[in-house]
Amino acid sequence: MGLYNIVPYFVIMAILCCLFALPIFAFVDDAAGVKERMQTIDGLRGFLAASVMVYHGLINYNYVTVGKWMAADALFYRPLGGVAVMFFFMITAFLFWTRLLGRDGRPDWAALYIGRFFRIAPLYIFAVLAMTFIVFWRSGFELREQLGIFLPNMGRWLAFGLNDDMQPINAFPWTIFILMGVTWSIKYEWWFYFSLVVSAVFVRTGMHMVFALVGLAASFAIILTTQSDLWCLPAAFFCGMVTASLLHENVKPRMLENTMSLIALAVLALLFSFAKTHAGVVQIALTGIAFYMIACGADLFGLLRLKSAQRLGHVSYGVYLLQGIPITLLFWNAPFRAWAVVSPMHYWLALLVCAALLCVVAALTFALIERPFIQLGKSIHSPASWLKAGASRTNVR
Repeated sequence: MGLYNIVPYFVIMAILCCLFALPIFAFVDDAAGVKERMQTIDGLRGFLAASVMVYHGLINYNYVTVGKWMAADALFYRPLGGVAVMFFFMITAFLFWTRLLGRDGRPDWAALYIGRFFRIAPLYIFAVLAMTFIVFWRSGFELREQLGIFLPNMGRWLAFGLNDDMQPINAFPWTIFILMGVTWSIKYEWWFYFSLVVSAVFVRTGMHMVFALVGLAASFAIILTTQSDLWCLPAAFFCGMVTASLLHENVKPRMLENTMSLIALAVLALLFSFAKTHAGVVQIALTGIAFYMIACGADLFGLLRLKSAQRLGHVSYGVYLLQGIPITLLFWNAPFRAWAVVSPMHYWLALLVCAALLCVVAALTFALIERPFIQLGKSIHSPASWLKAGASRTNVR
C-alpha cells in the first residue's frame, strides 16, 4: 500500500466514528450553540476538521523524511485540506447570512459579536498558551530573545486570530508548526463577521439574493483575471450566502434526500478526480454545489446524521485548532518517529494514533473550555441592557 492510497483516509474516518459512538462520549451531546441546529451541517464539520488533520499529517511526513513542509502532488490528498477549509467558510457564511435573513437584517449585533468572541477566543487562547508552553519546554524554559521582540510576537499570537503575521516565539523556528499554521483562517472568519454590519443593508432592502450572486460572480471574475488564490476565500463565503438566500426563498431541489446525497458525492468525486488545488472557479463551484445539497438535507445516506458524526461536529473547532499538538509532540519523540516512517502502513497507524488522541483532547476541551464560555457569552447582555439594568437598580435604591 502506498502512502497516498485513499483507503486509509476512509478507514481513519470510520474508526473515529466508531470511537465517538461509544457511550463515554455522551458528555459532548449537549452541544452549545444556536437552537434548531442543522444536523447535516453539524455532521459535516467533524469530517472536515479531521480531513484537515490528515492533510497536515501527510505534509508532516515530507517534513520528517526530507525536511520540507510541502504537500505531495497526489490526487485526492493535494486539495483535501483546502477544500475542507472552503467548506468551513461556506458553513460560516450560510449560518450567519441565514441569521440576518431571519431577522430582516436587524440582528442583536451586541449578542452576535459577544457570542462570536466567546466562541472563538477562549479555545484559541488556550491553544496559543499550550503552544507557548511547548516552545519554552523545547527551549529549556529559557528566554532566548529580548523582551522587545518576545512581547510583540506574543501579542500577535494572542490577538484572537485577527493578526496572522505569526512570528517565532522565543526564537524557536518551528513555532508555527506546533499548531500546523491553522490559525490563518480565523482572521478571515473575523473579517466576514465584521462585514455583516455593511452587508446587512442588502438584507433590509430585500436585495440579499442579488448581493450574494453578484458577489459570487465578481469573485469568480477576479479569480479568472488575476489568477489569485486569495479570491477563492470570498468566493467560498459568497457560496454560503447564496445557499442561505436560496433556502430563505424556499428554492430547493424537489428530490429525495438520497438523490441529493448521490449528487453531492458525485460532485465531490468529480472534484477530487482532477483537482490539484482547492482554488479555482470550477473547484469552488463544485464545492458549492455539494454544500448546497447538504444544506438542503443531503445527509450522505445517513452518515451525517449519525450520533458519532454529530459528536465529532460538536468538537470540530478543537479538532481543527489543536491538531498540530499531538502530531508535533509524538513526532518529536525519536522512537515513535523512527517507527512511523518504516512503511506507509506504519505511518497511517501513527496518524490514526494522532487522530484518536486529538479527538479525545478536543472532546475534553469542548466540555471544559468551549461549552462553558459559549454559555457565558450567551448570559452576557448587550451594553444597552446593562445600562437599562443599572438604571432600574438606581430607581429601586
